[in-house]
Amino acid sequence: MRSTRRRSNGEGVKKLATAAVLLLLGSGGLFNGIALVSDPRGGTLGLSVDMLPAWHTWDYRYAGAFVLLALGIAPLVCAAAVIVDVAGSRMFAGVVGAVAVGWAVWQWAVLDVWAPRAFLGLVVIGAVLALGAIDSVRLPSENR
Repeated sequence: MRSTRRRSNGEGVKKLATAAVLLLLGSGGLFNGIALVSDPRGGTLGLSVDMLPAWHTWDYRYAGAFVLLALGIAPLVCAAAVIVDVAGSRMFAGVVGAVAVGWAVWQWAVLDVWAPRAFLGLVVIGAVLALGAIDSVRLPSENR
């Protein structure tokens, strides 16, 4: 009985930590996404369209919509799902984490944006979520 209780407490801590990280990512994504969608020229966040590569769209509207949905709304919905123990929610948290890392890499490699503090935050949060989801995967032999 004691080992079951420890496992339950450990799962509770993982659940709360995952939800907290998702809430952090979601609140930042919501703020930045709304700022970019409402001000597509980027001035609200101290950006300029001159910072974008020549092949990119003329403003930050589409990037802002992506950030709003994928790094704002999705993590907040996922945090709620983790808190109420929806099946598969921790796996979805890992997907959200992978998207955060992918977005940081995309900005650096493709858009040629250099924002080391933002990249570090996205990569750390993304890695925590992705690595935290690994132990939520159960192989068929483990379900017995």
